[in-house]
Amino acid sequence: MSFEEMSKYGGTIVKWFRSRLEKNQEEKQDRLRKEEFFAELSRARKDLQAAHTNYNFAQEPALLEYYIYEIKAAETRLNYYLKLAKKDNLSNDGYLSGVFAGSRREEIS
Repeated sequence: MSFEEMSKYGGTIVKWFRSRLEKNQEEKQDRLRKEEFFAELSRARKDLQAAHTNYNFAQEPALLEYYIYEIKAAETRLNYYLKLAKKDNLSNDGYLSGVFAGSRREEIS
């Protein structure tokens, strides 16, 4: 095999390695974005659960009113994340099943 032939194959191999490296980096970034998204979704679910718990133990009318607004805000935030998940066809049964278990509103539209 001549030097020119080896150069030709070497360049092809380098291009292939570069394309694999770029693809792996894109997959890693995509995976990190999904993990961050599901972490935020989980936080929204926990905030909703906390608002419900606080409402159940509040005794003052002003606090009850405050927690009603907090529940509504948490539900709105959670529904927003669920709509994004549906739009992007994201699924993670562990996260999404827990979301529905802790929420009164299970609509995604």
